[in-house]
Amino acid sequence: MMSESTCSANFIIKNEHGIHARPGAYMVNILKPFNCAVKIANLSRNDHYVNAKSLMALMSLGIKNGHEVSVIFDGEDAQRALQQLSIEIENGLGE
Repeated sequence: MMSESTCSANFIIKNEHGIHARPGAYMVNILKPFNCAVKIANLSRNDHYVNAKSLMALMSLGIKNGHEVSVIFDGEDAQRALQQLSIEIENGLGE
């Protein structure tokens, strides 16, 4: 069961080249200031969850255009982090 400080969401990645180094670094920089843990998994590849605040971990998921990702936020800023990431993914993660 998730606590009040935990939330999650699934997103379809629309970036033409998926999440490569540039949008990956953009995502990490968006998430770092938030006071919560953020884990991400590439559901399209049945990957395990990794730390979304780590560019190397994020790159290891091989997220391509059209892949579905699951993101779990846990901590006091969880809801705000989810809202911000949702906006950024919709806007193409800086691309």
